[in-house]
Amino acid sequence: MAPMIPHAVIVQVAARQLIFRRCSTCKGKLVGCAQNHELRTAGVMYFCVECGDDATTFLANYHLEMIVSVSNGEKVKKATAYDKAVELLLGCSADKLSELLVKDPKLVDDIEEMLLGLRCHLIIRQDKKKKKKNAKAKAVDSTTIDVEAIIPADPRFKPMFATLDQD
Repeated sequence: MAPMIPHAVIVQVAARQLIFRRCSTCKGKLVGCAQNHELRTAGVMYFCVECGDDATTFLANYHLEMIVSVSNGEKVKKATAYDKAVELLLGCSADKLSELLVKDPKLVDDIEEMLLGLRCHLIIRQDKKKKKKNAKAKAVDSTTIDVEAIIPADPRFKPMFATLDQD
């Protein structure tokens, strides 16, 4: 059975960095260039560092950093949840949320409001063989918990985007 942190409360979230975008060609890191007016009006929002080219399409992934209170507020821990855990919590894929955020950037505030104070159980990701790059990054911040699943404690909880049609 996977280790679990029961009765955690989300006290802080980094909702503005919820979506991590990767190049659809090489899966490399994308850098936002939305500040450049000429590129933005041409429909180019991102630049791929690996390809060295403008990226008009991308792959979206979830990366939710949060601080949770555990043991009745006695301890505070940093936790990070990725794709499947966040998708189940919000009720839509990262690609779909990316589309929605283009239309309504203020949705991030609604997501943050929904998550703050959420009482939940955290299923901890079991350590698997990791690439050397990831192991090195992990050594820098060994206090962060990798979350496999976020289970709301309230059985009446409904994901924010549960009523959306998933394409």
